[in-house]
Amino acid sequence: MPCCLIALLSIAPLHSHGQEERALTALEIHQWTKLLSSSDWVQQAVALEHLGKWKVEQSTPAIRKIFEHGKSSWIKGRAMLTLAKIQGEALVPDAKKAALHSDPILRKAALETLDLVGGETSGPVALKLLQDTNMEVRAMAAALYARQHPEEAWPTVERLTPPDQREISNDLLKALAHVGSDEALARLEILFHAPNGNNRRKREVMQALAVADDESIPLLVRLTVHFSPGQVEFQLGQKLLASRTRAKVSETLRKMLLVEETKFLANTASLMTAVCPTRELGDLLSVSWMKRKDLPQKAIQAALMALSKIEPSSYKEFFTHYLQSEDPITRAMAVRCRGLIPDKDLFETFRVYVHDEHSEVARVALKSLQRAPWDSKPKEGLLEYLAQSFESEEESVLLSAIDLLGQRGVAEDFEPALLALKPFLKEEKGVKREAAAQALAKLSRYERNADIATAQGYVGRWEMVGPFLNDNRNSGFEKKYGPEEQEDAETYKAEYRWEFGGGKANDRELELFWTETMAQTTEGAIHVAAQMPVPIRHAVAYAKVDLYSESEQSVRFLLEIRERTSQKVWLNDQVVTDLTTQHNDLGGTPEERRAGGPYRIKTIKVDLKKGSNRLMIKTSTFGGRWWMALRIMDGKKREIASGITLALSKP
Repeated sequence: MPCCLIALLSIAPLHSHGQEERALTALEIHQWTKLLSSSDWVQQAVALEHLGKWKVEQSTPAIRKIFEHGKSSWIKGRAMLTLAKIQGEALVPDAKKAALHSDPILRKAALETLDLVGGETSGPVALKLLQDTNMEVRAMAAALYARQHPEEAWPTVERLTPPDQREISNDLLKALAHVGSDEALARLEILFHAPNGNNRRKREVMQALAVADDESIPLLVRLTVHFSPGQVEFQLGQKLLASRTRAKVSETLRKMLLVEETKFLANTASLMTAVCPTRELGDLLSVSWMKRKDLPQKAIQAALMALSKIEPSSYKEFFTHYLQSEDPITRAMAVRCRGLIPDKDLFETFRVYVHDEHSEVARVALKSLQRAPWDSKPKEGLLEYLAQSFESEEESVLLSAIDLLGQRGVAEDFEPALLALKPFLKEEKGVKREAAAQALAKLSRYERNADIATAQGYVGRWEMVGPFLNDNRNSGFEKKYGPEEQEDAETYKAEYRWEFGGGKANDRELELFWTETMAQTTEGAIHVAAQMPVPIRHAVAYAKVDLYSESEQSVRFLLEIRERTSQKVWLNDQVVTDLTTQHNDLGGTPEERRAGGPYRIKTIKVDLKKGSNRLMIKTSTFGGRWWMALRIMDGKKREIASGITLALSKP
């Protein structure tokens, strides 16, 4: 088929996947039938493909017209095949006549048609065309004749498929598969291994076996295991074997699992898992392979994977046996498989592997412990059990240990865990800090986020007061409200204006006072709007905290900013930044905007004096998401500032 037509057929299905079973509408039938009269043979071919697929009988007059008067033998042949799909055996006489045509293209189309609808009557035609002058016609005839008369076809098929021939057509390979005798299957195997063959030849031999009977199962298994599970040839063999008699496939695999040659044992174990994952084969593999000393590591690893997919609890002895493997990858896989078996003593069993010298073994052991029964725990407590892992120089091991603490720790572990993980929480950025914060959040059931934030240098607790009036022009941010005049007053008066449609307006004067507010995330973020005592849309609020520094030092404030919000920051009564961010100022990806809008970090360099330092922030929203977060970092190092404690001021 011409390449351009193949491309067209691939992009011109009538319906999307999953809707192809419905009947064509009258309009669709009219459109496809109309294309048959096109002068463009490509459009004609596409129409024929679809009309034949849907067996549209009312289109047969137009299709027959193409068959009889088409511009080329190729399009005539497509029309004949389409008519056969619609009319069945009625096309046999036309196909037999076309088999005598002088053009080999039409003779091939005739054989294709007879293969579809000719039945036994196509045998004599195929026999005659075995003598055709065109090799492609002879090959198609051989395949058709071999399907009906395998024994009679064998001498001709044998002669047409010499092992040393560089090119053997798919039709001749199918002819060998149709013959299906021991000799024919042996010839296919020879062609598969022929030095002048290639990967395409190997794949075509396996594809040809799709038409063979169950006697070809041993050959198909032998050919399939020449490839690893990730290769298309393996997947082809797997698919073909899945449709064969399972008992015969199982018997073949049983024999191949016991062969002395070790080269293809790994792929054999993988094939067993894919097409016949039975206890019978699993038990055979487990018992026989544990006794062998010559197995390649790849084979052992494939066996571990295979048995883990059959019934892990039945193969505890096999998994335990290979826990002692000197090969680290095999040992890691054995650990993973052993971890699939429920065991209340799993922490003790894996103690040595958690600290294995090979990082992958240690990582897998830590990950597998997450699946341990809930009554399984180390006798000394999880935190002490993981202490050595927290000192690992391998990041994967460290992260797995932190994750295990978060998954299996208890709330009583929080304080000592916070102390143990502080070295990671101090980092400015990185996966270790994020993992430690997330683990501590899980450990505390997300009730100690403020403490986790503080350990990372965020201000985790503030005193906050608001709301004060603002509007969509942010004019309230320019006004001086009570906290700027007297920041330690006990109460403030503030006008409140209802900004929401519906209901009754509830404008009134509010009496506001400072309230303790804790960070709601491990990154120190506070949803300011949620802290307000009344509903707001546009508003101003103030937050304050005292920073106690052990010495004079330069630090960096990392201030979170969002669109359509403002922040003004005072340190010891001096303004250190005054920021207003308008809509679209921060850019952002579509994903960020769908998630609530982008945010960015503004760095502010400041100097802290020794002792108490008053920090106050004025924040407003004029239509943006109203969150606030501030982190205090070392002036130069990529870590949090040291020697600083936070305390809420008392009015």
